[in-house]
Amino acid sequence: MFSIIVALLLLAAGVAAIYLILKKMTEEGIDIAAPGSCRRGLCGKPGSSACGQPEPVAEEAPPGGGPRAG
Repeated sequence: MFSIIVALLLLAAGVAAIYLILKKMTEEGIDIAAPGSCRRGLCGKPGSSACGQPEPVAEEAPPGGGPRAG
């Protein structure tokens, strides 16, 4: 029973710490919106940026070109 109470207290402390970090970031003007959210001006448009230019997409490695090849 004691371990359950300790676990719940640690969980509550972690949640409170994350809340305070996010609150401080918001007060400092740091954008904490998720990618593709309307706060960033994208409104759910994957692959587009706020400037209207598509974001660069990483190219896939050719088959057999991994670190174990050879």
